[in-house]
Formats: sequence, structure tokens, C-alpha cells
Amino acid sequence: MGIIKGLRYPTILAGLLLLFLSLGLAFIALQGEIISKELSGDLSPGTHFLYDKQIVKIIDANLTLYSANANVSVSWEGKYYNFELKNNSRTITGLHDFPAITTDGMVTYKLAVVGYSYPYSWLSPIGFITMIAGSMLSLLGFVSYMQGEMEKVKKTKKEDTHGGEDVQGAAWRKGRL
Repeated sequence: MGIIKGLRYPTILAGLLLLFLSLGLAFIALQGEIISKELSGDLSPGTHFLYDKQIVKIIDANLTLYSANANVSVSWEGKYYNFELKNNSRTITGLHDFPAITTDGMVTYKLAVVGYSYPYSWLSPIGFITMIAGSMLSLLGFVSYMQGEMEKVKKTKKEDTHGGEDVQGAAWRKGRL
């Protein structure tokens, strides 16, 4: 009976609803999907890091480089390749991370990537704030509910102790025994 009355208390109910809403938002934010993208462009001399903001984790990637005349260094996950391109292209397969490319000449690249994307990850901060608000409301509601219940118990106890007159005048009630 006390649990049902407590759950009907508006502050506790609102807090619990916010907590369940935040849980739902967290599950939606975790929904991932596999996407395929192709990145291409030209690299000037220097160091460049190829990446895509949508892809969080790469499953597989292939990098194709072409140049008329350039020395190229490609590194990823502790692996390092250094080669010279003279009117030819080079393809590196099996990449599992976005590569860093250092070159001394103009290089054309094409990066075909398959990886995981989390399109609803922007819901995570909203779910976090909702969780904090729900926790605070539930806690404050619980404290308020318990204070109300304590007041009811004190009032009932006071009425029982200082209740009506003892019409029969029993000695044990007047402290004469």
C-alpha cells in the first residue's frame, strides 16, 4: 500500500518517468549501423590525416594513391609504409584505422571505407541531463513523501498518547500503580 501511494506522489512519478525516458534515449543513441563511404581528393606536400566524422570504427578500408612524382609515407595502427610513386598508383588494402599520409609532392587519393556509424549519438547528452533531472526529482520526491508520512505518524501517535478521558479512572492509566 505504501509503495503504490509513493508512486502516485507527483514528484516521484515525474522523476521515474524522466529516468525511463533517459533509459530509452540511451538505447536509441546506441543504435549503430554499418555504412560505406568513398573519400577522394588531392593532397599537397605535407602530412595529412584522412578521416570521416560519421564513421566511428572502421571494419575495412582500401586506400589508392596516385602521383606523377612523389615519395609517400602511409601509417596507421603502428604500421608504416614508405614508397615512391612515379606515374603509377598504389593500393593498400585491409586498413582498420584512418591513415596518416606524408608526401613531398601532389598526390591523388581514394579511400573506400566500410565502418560503424552512430547517427543518433547526439541523443546521449540529452539522455544524461534527463537522467540527472529524473534522479534529483525522484530523490526530492521521496524525501518529501517520507516527511509527510512521518508527520502523519507523529500526529497519530500524539492523538493516541494524549487522547480522550479515561471515564473509568483506571489506576494503571493514571500512573498510580
